[in-house]
Parts: sequence; structure tokens; C-alpha cells
Amino acid sequence: MVMQIAHLLGLVALLCVLAAAVCDLRRFEIPDGLSIAIVILFIGYAFVTPPSVSWLSALSALALTFAIGVLLFWLGWMGGGDAKLLPAIALWTGLGGLPVLLMGTAIAGGVLAVVLLALRALPVAAGSAPESRPRVLRPGEPLPYGVAIAAGTLLWAWQQFGSGL
Repeated sequence: MVMQIAHLLGLVALLCVLAAAVCDLRRFEIPDGLSIAIVILFIGYAFVTPPSVSWLSALSALALTFAIGVLLFWLGWMGGGDAKLLPAIALWTGLGGLPVLLMGTAIAGGVLAVVLLALRALPVAAGSAPESRPRVLRPGEPLPYGVAIAAGTLLWAWQQFGSGL
């Protein structure tokens, strides 16, 4: 029963990450409530499975990714929602899973950037205004990095739990 609850909490957290990606893709905004929900779900998971969670590792991963996120936000390289989503997910990965999360996110971000640059460079149909395209496909719009963060999260979850998901 305990493991079923733990799996359910993890699954709901993954669904929150995917919802964040969809919100970012559609509106270039990640609701704070999703990041908060991911943190609350982790706390529930940690209390249900106490021996499997290292609070020191989890909080260290949160602090590290939050500091990086604040720096990237300050430089204008990352949105505020992304800078809050990544630390919420880092709680789940702890320091041990952080390299997989960050590497997966970086690779997915690079692929996403190349794909969006290519799609945004396509000519607009004759007689159509650039505004007729979905916002994500308009030149000059930001990169919905929540999509890359979700891909990195899914990579970490697959690596961590494999077929047990």
C-alpha cells in the first residue's frame, strides 16, 4: 500500500511537470502552483518512504539549482517559471540524479532551440501575417524551456525507475 501511494505521488508530480511544459509551450508561462505542487508531492513522498529519501541531498539539489536559476534569470537566459520549476524537480532527483536531469534538460533545450529556429525561419504563406502563426512559431519569441525541463525530468525518471513507472 505504501509503495502504491509513493508511485501515485511520483506519477502526479510527473503530470505536473508535463502540465508545466504544456503551459510554457502555449503561453510562455509556468504557473507557480505547479512548482509548489511538485514540492508538496515530494514532501508527501519523503514521508511515505523515509529511508529512501536523503533530505540533505534533496535540499542541496534544490539550493544549487535555485542559485543557478536565479543567475540565469538575472542574465535573461531563463524565465522565472523555469527558474522555479527546476529546483522543485531537483528535490526529487537529489544531488545524485542532478547530472542526468541537467544534461537531459540541456540536450533537449538545444534540440528544441534548433527545431524552433528552423520552424520560425519558414516563410509565412502569401497574404498571411506573421501573427497568424502560433506564438511559439513566431520569430523573436522566447524558448519555452519548460519543455526541455520536462524532457530532462522524464529522462531522469526513466533512468531512476525504468519500467517500474
